[in-house]
Amino acid sequence: MTVAGVREAGVDRKDGGRAQCDMGADVPNPTTGLTLRHRTAMVRTWDLVRPDLKTHGIYFFLRLFREEPQLKTRFKGFMNKTEDQLRENKRLAAHGTTVLTAITSMVDNLDDVGVLVELLQTTGLLAPVLLNYLRDNLGSAWTSVADEAWAKALKVIMSVIVSGYDITEPNQS
Repeated sequence: MTVAGVREAGVDRKDGGRAQCDMGADVPNPTTGLTLRHRTAMVRTWDLVRPDLKTHGIYFFLRLFREEPQLKTRFKGFMNKTEDQLRENKRLAAHGTTVLTAITSMVDNLDDVGVLVELLQTTGLLAPVLLNYLRDNLGSAWTSVADEAWAKALKVIMSVIVSGYDITEPNQS
């Protein structure tokens, strides 16, 4: 908001209303629990991943298979491959890119909770692995605010996904 806009709103502040805007940065969204500060941290950190989804996708899945080896058995094309073979595997590159593109869609819709919920209900994520991957790979860009934001967001993501599986059909009388 410009200084003129602040004055028109009945607030005559020399800081152009920034103090009021900053206060809003910590008001959580009632559905996601994310504040403006959290959403900004998420977008900024994901902007470091976004330019190379293919490489990050490969390394995310390599980490996933190391941390959760039983999941590798769900992928016929990957289960008998070594980590070195997977690193060069085009199918894994494509799958990793697809998954991280879905996460990109979620990050791009953090301000549109309705769209975000619809995206979450059609996407399965392994939140702890993603969080660890981002922590370990974003270096000094990974701040305490980014950590808190991603942890909160992934908690909401997992609860939305789980609730999507708990839907019961209404009784038909």
